[in-house]
Amino acid sequence: MPNRPIRITGINPDNTLILSDNGHTIALFNDTITWLIHPGSGVDAITAIDKKEGSPNVFSSAPAPVGGSNNWRGTIVSSILVTTRYEYFIKYRKTGVAGEFIHDPIIQVNS
Repeated sequence: MPNRPIRITGINPDNTLILSDNGHTIALFNDTITWLIHPGSGVDAITAIDKKEGSPNVFSSAPAPVGGSNNWRGTIVSSILVTTRYEYFIKYRKTGVAGEFIHDPIIQVNS
């Protein structure tokens, strides 16, 4: 049950996020995925982590904020039988900018 951190380190000019996993996380069942906002990244807060329509759900419960922080966490279910591609959105706010922005990475869960 390792933790798979996804570090948000910046924002590209097209408003896509700069992620430590380059937008493609490899995980196993029961792994914990943690989204970490690094200081100076330009990201003020994650507002939601939502699966794309048609994508299979891979989390035992929806990813949610950790305590009082801006970091989020979710745990992969233990019953995935085949390699599964989870497509999702990270909705976020930029520091000092009104509105919400969206980035769409993936998580590949290997059985």
